[in-house]
Amino acid sequence: MTSTCTLHILHTNDLHSHFEQMPHIAALLKEKRSRWEAQGEHVLTVDIGDHLDRMSEPTEATWGKANTQILNRSGYQYATIGNNEGLTLTKAQLNQLYQQADFTVVLSNLREPETGEIPPWAVSYAIHRFGDVQVAILAVTAPFTPAYQQLGWDALAPRAILLEQVSALRPHVDAVVLLSHLGYQLDVELAEQIEGIDVILGAHTHHLLEHGQQVGSTLIAQTGKFGQRVGHITLSIDHQSSKVTAADAEVLDPLDYPEDSGVRAFLAQEFRQAEELLITTVAQLPVDFQLDWEKESPFATFLAASIRDWTKADVGMANSGLLLTELPAGPVTKLELLRCLPHPINPCVVTLTGAQLAKVMERAIQPEFVHKELRGFGFRGKVAGWMGIDGMTVEYGDTPDSTIKQIKIDGHPLEPARAYRVATVDMFMYNRRLLPELLDGKDIRFFLPEVLREVLAATLGNEAIVQSSFTPRYTRC
Repeated sequence: MTSTCTLHILHTNDLHSHFEQMPHIAALLKEKRSRWEAQGEHVLTVDIGDHLDRMSEPTEATWGKANTQILNRSGYQYATIGNNEGLTLTKAQLNQLYQQADFTVVLSNLREPETGEIPPWAVSYAIHRFGDVQVAILAVTAPFTPAYQQLGWDALAPRAILLEQVSALRPHVDAVVLLSHLGYQLDVELAEQIEGIDVILGAHTHHLLEHGQQVGSTLIAQTGKFGQRVGHITLSIDHQSSKVTAADAEVLDPLDYPEDSGVRAFLAQEFRQAEELLITTVAQLPVDFQLDWEKESPFATFLAASIRDWTKADVGMANSGLLLTELPAGPVTKLELLRCLPHPINPCVVTLTGAQLAKVMERAIQPEFVHKELRGFGFRGKVAGWMGIDGMTVEYGDTPDSTIKQIKIDGHPLEPARAYRVATVDMFMYNRRLLPELLDGKDIRFFLPEVLREVLAATLGNEAIVQSSFTPRYTRC
């Protein structure tokens, strides 16, 4: 009798609630499992986080529970969380997300602040047994520490935790598999620094590694985004020596498989129910808010004013590209706000000197910023758009390379050395290439868990803010 067995791992990452892929993915997972198990081989099915995204109607209406049900119906055995699960839900909502899960959530670097314990819906690691063969499954997520702290969690740096886990588990198992929602570069660093991890299944940065990447003795794999590919790892494991003797990676196209009818029917039902739940009216809008990404508009001004009012800052700034649809006068529903502002983006406040604020504004009015195509960091739009502002007026030259002539804060000339509290959106704090001067500020505070559409739901009824948004903040001279 041979001591070698074959383990197949099917993995997905960063689906972001692209539910249209799930009936095909479910069919693929089930067909492959049936075939390989009939051949006496072993199978694991795992998701590496950001399966949910609140831009989707069923996700928004159920606080992600529809995603959990889809994972159940598709046959997943293990999952970990990404920043969309961890940072776009309140602590109470995240604690409820996996109550009906038929799979095991693995996560070692998110803890309860008071006790240091793993949350009750997760385990810090799992040992999956196939007869005498044992596979250790570890998992970590990107530690956006300040944001997690405001939500009531401790997010710990993963390296020391993984070093300890691998050291303790490696002598007792035949393979070690890490589910990593850290991003490609950190996966490479972990593979270089920690001996004993056989496979890192990655996520977060949306890399597509069609045949994986071997880094030392570790195979790294990641399948891109939106369920466009399913990863397939094949491991040959020698139980006698407790070693992986061969490891290969490929990606599969789920559209090569017919839809799973049960998953398709469940999704159709979830979309119908979500629309019924989201047509709740949240405000009455007395005026039309039209959309313009290329020049100042009352809607973008209103967004900036809403963020400023919500955070009680001196100045508000929000780029008009965040607004994806217009809002007509009349009743405004949750569904309309979801379609207008689908981003999992929160307000934040940073302290800038007047000189730093002037540099931010100088950059923000340049055509290359206004027309810049944006991707990632929670942004679900197309271009940055014109910067809406509140609490501030700007005079600028009308030339191809616009130059600011004067800035006033609350009617007074900007003072270069003075500190101003500036309210804006958190995506600028995660990407230095956009407005780097913002990241040079001090005392950054994230306002969680409310996303922008929830802030607007609270301010649309404020007639003073609505009406004042029609007063221009910019003057060309």
